[in-house]
Amino acid sequence: MPHDMVTQTLTGTVAAAVDARFAARLEYRAADPFAVRMVFEAGCTAERTPTTWTFARHLLLDGLLTWAGRGDVRVRPHGRDRTALELRTRGDCTVLLVRTAEIRSFLAASQRIVPPGTEGRMIDWTRELAELTRDG
Repeated sequence: MPHDMVTQTLTGTVAAAVDARFAARLEYRAADPFAVRMVFEAGCTAERTPTTWTFARHLLLDGLLTWAGRGDVRVRPHGRDRTALELRTRGDCTVLLVRTAEIRSFLAASQRIVPPGTEGRMIDWTRELAELTRDG
């Protein structure tokens, strides 16, 4: 694995579902320093393609301590050793319960690559501006 990327496998249960377990992969890349991706491998959808949810890294950090998020992804503590990840789409909501230790481990590894507060230094703002203003 490159030194500018972190991955962490998450396993857990789907709340309100009997014996429903899931596996997903959290990804963090220094090239996109504000974002975290949660990837559910092929087989989770009728199309048999991976499903990816992208959200702010700070949302995970904030959600370890209190309710965080207002949009499609919300994170909150769930008991002493679990964290709830709420994924919302078109009026539906799925709540995934994961071990808080897995999220803490992932965040610690991502913060070794890009410490909090330094994310903006990782972005090539000239290139980003050029992308936004180019024709086409």
